[in-house]
Amino acid sequence: MTCKQVEKDWEEWLAGSAPPEFGRHLETCPRCRQQAAELARTSDWLALLQREPPEPGPAFWAQLRQRLEESDPAAEFWTALGWVAARTALALGFLVVLLGLAVMIESPRPVVAEFDAPQAYVAEGTAAIAVAEGQPNRDQVVLTLVAYTEPQQ
Repeated sequence: MTCKQVEKDWEEWLAGSAPPEFGRHLETCPRCRQQAAELARTSDWLALLQREPPEPGPAFWAQLRQRLEESDPAAEFWTALGWVAARTALALGFLVVLLGLAVMIESPRPVVAEFDAPQAYVAEGTAAIAVAEGQPNRDQVVLTLVAYTEPQQ
């Protein structure tokens, strides 16, 4: 039997119904013997693929449940969020203290607008202006002008 004739009978050999000449040829031809070994391994691999995968036991499911409970992503999220919130609260508290110190150190002085109304005009009005420390303030002048422009009764 030649190598070309053997190529036609490979399927029969894999099925277990090859003619006796096929086996004798494999004994004498190293190339066909190597190919037969490779095909035998292929059929073993195909047999493994056709088998059903094994079912995991109860210990597997218990371990899986335990690992899932230990690594709760929601808990990790809230833990990280709590860490960020604590740092933010600390930074805001520090900022409030600094701003409070800045306000205490530099207390603003009240702004007094100087009013340069002529003293003669204020003096000739009918309403008297109570002037403290020489210069009338804006409110006193406005009240005087309102009283001056209202008709006298």
